[in-house]
Amino acid sequence: MPVNENYRRFQIAATLAPLANGRAVATVAVTTTDAARIADLGTDRFMHMECWVESNDPDQLQVIVDECKVAIDHYADNVDDS
Repeated sequence: MPVNENYRRFQIAATLAPLANGRAVATVAVTTTDAARIADLGTDRFMHMECWVESNDPDQLQVIVDECKVAIDHYADNVDDS
């Protein structure tokens, strides 16, 4: 089950790809249309990550998405969200 959320003017898209033995790879892309927040001007991406998770379970994916939110908070605390 993919996750698509908006958070502090960022768009988070996350998916799980199943692997052998019930494990999975989580892929998360965080994008924004706010040029002041874009890390890569060529892709509109703020953050992109892939990591292995212990099970192909949506709860595992939500943990990764929540970790991305912490990274967004750390970066964006001094940025106006209005």
